[in-house]
Amino acid sequence: MLRVGCVSENLAPADLKKLRNKQRKARRKAELEKQQAAQAQEKREQHNKSRQQGDAEPDAPQQDELVPEKLARIEDPLEHAIKFLQPLQTLAAHRIETHLMAFQIYYRKQKPLLMLQSIKRAHRLDPSHSELHPCLVIFLQSLSRWKGTLDHPVAMVISQEMEPITKDRNAHQLNKQFLGNLSHLLDARFEAARMMHHLDSSTQQEAITLATSLNKDIGNITLKVTLFIKMSANAQVVLSSTAEDGEIEVRISTCVKVLQALRNGEFGHCPAAVQDYQVRCHARFPYAQAFRPTSPVCDNNHITDSN
Repeated sequence: MLRVGCVSENLAPADLKKLRNKQRKARRKAELEKQQAAQAQEKREQHNKSRQQGDAEPDAPQQDELVPEKLARIEDPLEHAIKFLQPLQTLAAHRIETHLMAFQIYYRKQKPLLMLQSIKRAHRLDPSHSELHPCLVIFLQSLSRWKGTLDHPVAMVISQEMEPITKDRNAHQLNKQFLGNLSHLLDARFEAARMMHHLDSSTQQEAITLATSLNKDIGNITLKVTLFIKMSANAQVVLSSTAEDGEIEVRISTCVKVLQALRNGEFGHCPAAVQDYQVRCHARFPYAQAFRPTSPVCDNNHITDSN
């Protein structure tokens, strides 16, 4: 810089002007090359990232990263649940589970007309499905709670559409009739018992007895395994494939649901009932992991020579 300064002092004004113009052009060129290099580097990084995510175009808009912590703590979980539900309603409308899930979402969002829509779609597929029954009971109970607050046209539509399904029965009457019609199915007994306690917590003992009751003659029934696999909590193991008078069709998966409901407090605080039911289920399904009692860890697990 000192040498350039000394040279510039000895130059004529015209030559000095040319020198400064040349220096400015050199600086602009250097800045432009630096900017182009930075852009090229950014494009290369985007391209490499896109290739890792599925060979997407380098100039494609970046998608949100799937960060587990962020996904587990979303601010509006119900809105995200609806985004997940909508394609299912289009592509899996033939599955009743889609509409049962829709009801649970719209119930939490307090959307009575969408709750009605979900119930009608599920009822059209399988009117006697055990998991549809609690949706009906909860909806009727909600309507009683919302009585007088719904807009008149909304209330009229719901009343007209529900009449063929409920036949003017209230939640208690519907639950009683459901239990009477399907008492030979354990999953139906479980849902009816769960709704019995939901409607009236004073019926706790009766509801627990109903949900945890297994056929007293069940030990004389031959096990029929529907899947030739090692029995687990999700294996479909049937104790009676044809439920006759006095018999209850029992599946491991249903028993697991009953045990989980007892543990989760859906029948109130009942630790003794939890332990008793687990013991009885373990006796019926000795290979099912879900019913195995917790055993203390043995510190000495090696064999020693007695001699």
